[in-house]
Amino acid sequence: MDNPVLSSILIIAAYTPIVLFTESLRVQRTMVASILTSRSIAPAITGCAKDFHRLWHLDDARLLGNFTDERAASVTSLKHGSNFPLQNQTVLQLAGVLRRDTGMTQAITPYEPAVEKDFQTRRETLVHLSFVIPQKEARGNGGYCWLEAVCWTVTFLEFAVPIGLATYMAILRQFTGTVLMTALLLSVLILAVLRSLTRPIIANQSETSKYCNDRAKGPSTLDAHVIADHWNDKHLNVVCGYTSHLHALTNIPLQVNRPRLLLWTGRGLAIVLLIQVASLASLIGDRSNAWLSLSWLAVYIVMLAPPWILNAYHPELAYESFTATLTKVPPIRFSCRRAALVFISRLPSSSQAHVKKWAWTNVFMPDNERRKLWQAQVDELDLLTLESKDSGVDKQHPLKRIDPEYLKSKTLLRGASAVYHHPEVLQPLLAYRRSIGLGTT
Repeated sequence: MDNPVLSSILIIAAYTPIVLFTESLRVQRTMVASILTSRSIAPAITGCAKDFHRLWHLDDARLLGNFTDERAASVTSLKHGSNFPLQNQTVLQLAGVLRRDTGMTQAITPYEPAVEKDFQTRRETLVHLSFVIPQKEARGNGGYCWLEAVCWTVTFLEFAVPIGLATYMAILRQFTGTVLMTALLLSVLILAVLRSLTRPIIANQSETSKYCNDRAKGPSTLDAHVIADHWNDKHLNVVCGYTSHLHALTNIPLQVNRPRLLLWTGRGLAIVLLIQVASLASLIGDRSNAWLSLSWLAVYIVMLAPPWILNAYHPELAYESFTATLTKVPPIRFSCRRAALVFISRLPSSSQAHVKKWAWTNVFMPDNERRKLWQAQVDELDLLTLESKDSGVDKQHPLKRIDPEYLKSKTLLRGASAVYHHPEVLQPLLAYRRSIGLGTT
């Protein structure tokens, strides 16, 4: 190429595929999606040097849980008052239970600025609420037959395109390009084998199905789990459902029915990724063959589109093997942490005689006299609200109306009640209560 500017741009662009090999989580998420559902599409994948060791010694606990060496998120249970490290983190991320941003969704804000003026300097908290609605059986083999056909059709196209390009480059005697396209083909083939022959083993499935058949037992086995990266995090993910079902999601590691196959597919991917990055590195600085690197990049980008579209329109496929469906509520924005805790405390959950009602908040605030006073005020206001509804008379003690702390607690409780009556919260909540036999009152 005679033009030095265009030549320099081409050389710089040829480095782009190497930068993509700093990715790590795409390999994990793609493998997990292939295990969880047969209705998935494999994208082109990349990986960095440390992925080779992880893939070579792959096991289901690490793949479905925390693939990196970062500290796992934490969970606290409203029913048991206990807290523990989160299991199956990647599965919950794919299912949309773990959310970190509002995205394009408008957050629900329970407070108007005039009402919330006392809390403007407090810590903002976003609550991402999900309801796990039980089903009698998993939907793995029912429905979406057309979607499975579409997924396999796209997969065959993912086979055909690299084969055609590899053949064309072999004819041109561009063997590095042939190796690159063959690497894309092999990665899709390995993931297709994983999708066809592996399935997750999920704990407590039969127990949850039993509760669906006998709803009278359901209300005594309800729980809500609060999940956060750390307990000072502004994002709190809350999931409500049967105790057995929630613990199967957050506390009991999922397994794969063919762990040896998983191990060898991981090793196969490790070798393919190693050959792929070595081939791309060999093209660095080679002006005459820079187009081979850009050709690989173009195919890589095109192969990312189908799984992105599938996940955007059918995120529920990530948990089709579970005896449940997932209903997600738009993010709820609270301008102080205590308001979020009051809201969470009013979610449907069973109580145990030996567990204090507010024991689950120990991770958020110390169990001191100030906290006990605040909790007593909230509990009293909650009781007074119920009595006022029955009698139509405000039962509030006159002297407490001028207590600043009492008024703040009352404002928090009103805010929580306002959220529960918001249509985008009320409708999923009522559907959840009906599904577990609690009624809609």
